[in-house]
Amino acid sequence: MPVTIPPEVRGKFYTLRALAIALSAFAVFVFVMRPHAFGLRALALLGIFVGLWLVRRSNAYVWRAQGQVVIERSPTNPVGRVEPLAWTLMAASLLACGATYFLMHLDALHGGNEAWPAYAFGAAALVFAAASGYVVMKLFQ
Repeated sequence: MPVTIPPEVRGKFYTLRALAIALSAFAVFVFVMRPHAFGLRALALLGIFVGLWLVRRSNAYVWRAQGQVVIERSPTNPVGRVEPLAWTLMAASLLACGATYFLMHLDALHGGNEAWPAYAFGAAALVFAAASGYVVMKLFQ
């Protein structure tokens, strides 16, 4: 089902989407060009989060203009409630990131002949990113 954008919010919608695309493109550029600058990468990550928020905000304008409900709050499912499993998965994956980083350090001290600690660290970081993204999404819903 195609979504039609009402004319009264079309300008806001496209402006916010263009800004989100520009922020994301700049963030990708920073990630590629400055791989070892932690401060710039942190700002780029913040830019990505702001870009995602802008996309969500532009969708909210369209939903409100169409008369749809943006957020339906109910007492049985309170907004901002995160399940304990999500917190546990996030904490466990953070510990796994630390352990695999330590294993990479030990491997580097012994010549760096093994590749599996780097793959394990990448998998743990991916799980941590997904779990923390879910927790943040639930907290700011």
